[in-house]
Amino acid sequence: MSSPRWWKQTTAYWWRRTDVAIRGFVRSHSDLAMSHVAAYFKSYQRAANDVIALIESSGVEPIIHDDITTHMCSALCSVVSGCIVVLFGMLLTTHRNTTTSSKNAAGNAPLDDLSLLEILLFAYILCYTLLFSALDPLRAAIKAVYVCFAEHPLSLSQAFPLIYQRLSRISDASGSV
Repeated sequence: MSSPRWWKQTTAYWWRRTDVAIRGFVRSHSDLAMSHVAAYFKSYQRAANDVIALIESSGVEPIIHDDITTHMCSALCSVVSGCIVVLFGMLLTTHRNTTTSSKNAAGNAPLDDLSLLEILLFAYILCYTLLFSALDPLRAAIKAVYVCFAEHPLSLSQAFPLIYQRLSRISDASGSV
């Protein structure tokens, strides 16, 4: 007979193993590593491990966790894609309602509701993907600034003093809490 204690120990064991595996995956697949790949010509996995170790040792980790760049880009892409889909939907419904007979001038049947929904869903996904891809260089540049701040804060203070002051203030405030 298995006891509840054995079940708890087994669950805790597998939880720890899963936690270690997930942490290892995140360490070796960090999106912050691209700045080291570009600057030092390292392999991606080695750059990811180096950047994660650098971030943890420099105290920049709270700044990265509080970064809302990805959420802001996602929200912007959602709003713009939604507006485009609404305008496109208005155009399609207006065009659909201009036909008075069962077939339009080209000989095609007018759009039914399901076809209209499929077109608008595809348009939203396409617009969102294209806009998010267009904003990806902005996100990468911001992450490169974080890695630069972690690696060489004094060079960042000379090149961009305002950014350095703000990141230092955020880092100090996060460290004291």
